[in-house]
Amino acid sequence: MKARHLLLLGAASLLTTGCGSVAKPKVFSGGTDTWYAVTADQTPFYKYGPQQGTGPDMQLAHDSIMKVIRPSFGYVKVKLQDGASGYVASEDIRPAAPTLVAEKLAPPPEITTPTIASHREQGEQFGLNSDDPRLIAPPEPLPELVPAPDFRFEPAPIPEP
Repeated sequence: MKARHLLLLGAASLLTTGCGSVAKPKVFSGGTDTWYAVTADQTPFYKYGPQQGTGPDMQLAHDSIMKVIRPSFGYVKVKLQDGASGYVASEDIRPAAPTLVAEKLAPPPEITTPTIASHREQGEQFGLNSDDPRLIAPPEPLPELVPAPDFRFEPAPIPEP
């Protein structure tokens, strides 16, 4: 009886340690985290596949980067850097170099806005004198003393017979 309990205890401990060490299965989202780059000078990009009747939607330039959504032979479904998804020829893309990915994904440089000089600095810069009469706005026109003539047409009186 003691051996039986020992055997059950050993089996239970084996099951608990065995289940605890099993890695959780990775959920495949259909894509990869690897960036790919266009190796050809240009490659056609099809939104709905190479069999669409209208031809390629655009041409991707050399070193355009993308992620593979669904790998396959011939054409692969990719997601471009701007979020558009479509198909490119698998022979025209290769895994991108980390330096290329860093260059393409780097945020654009901050554009520094020029500092605007204050009114005092602008006056000193151009030598403007605020008392100069050329810089004063002209006065408003004075009202006319004589009223303007009324040019309304008045019909002539009709003579009576």
